[in-house]
Amino acid sequence: MEKGYNRFLTIFSIIIGIALLIVIGYFIYDLIQKYFVNKDAEDFIADYEQQVKQDVEQEQGEQTSETGTTENESGSQTGSKKKKSRTYTYKGFDVCGMIEIPKTKVKYPIISKMSKEAIETAVAVEYGPGPNQPGNTVISGHNYRNGLFFSKNKRLNNGDIVYITDNYGRRMRYTIYNKYETSQMDTAYMTRQTDGRTEITLATCNDNSKARLILWAKLDE
Repeated sequence: MEKGYNRFLTIFSIIIGIALLIVIGYFIYDLIQKYFVNKDAEDFIADYEQQVKQDVEQEQGEQTSETGTTENESGSQTGSKKKKSRTYTYKGFDVCGMIEIPKTKVKYPIISKMSKEAIETAVAVEYGPGPNQPGNTVISGHNYRNGLFFSKNKRLNNGDIVYITDNYGRRMRYTIYNKYETSQMDTAYMTRQTDGRTEITLATCNDNSKARLILWAKLDE
């Protein structure tokens, strides 16, 4: 009887040990994954900010050095100020800007078009005209509950600040003014009207993935 009981304790101890190793291994893997995702994003953003700055300076220089001007009907001269289209890529995805949230220390590239693969890589535009454009631009990100992407959005509240930089070097400040949870089927946050104002919506899942956490933010004038 005692021999059988000791054998049971041995097997039970082995099972507990294996379970603990699995948990520890998952925790270590999660930390490593988080480190490399954030490191890749930081490296890209450093290059992105530098490249955007160079492109802006180059475009301004080209406009200044233009010798060809046209006269309008009143005789005044006008130069071409049309912005050139710019393309930047991050891990094979087109990027339309970057997002910074000081309170949660978030800083990621914004992928131009949302897909399953895109939001496993960074945050992405789900709907709307794009960064710093009039209207409502929805930026979506995963809540992995480990600090990645929009995992810490639950800590944000009305009055907190979000910065959006676009591909033309415009870094604009937004203030959060509405926070709520809604069902996974509700898409009204995408098509909401802003009456011409420039606004963003940050969308993610709540911690149990049964609802969406939505934040509205408006451009500081």
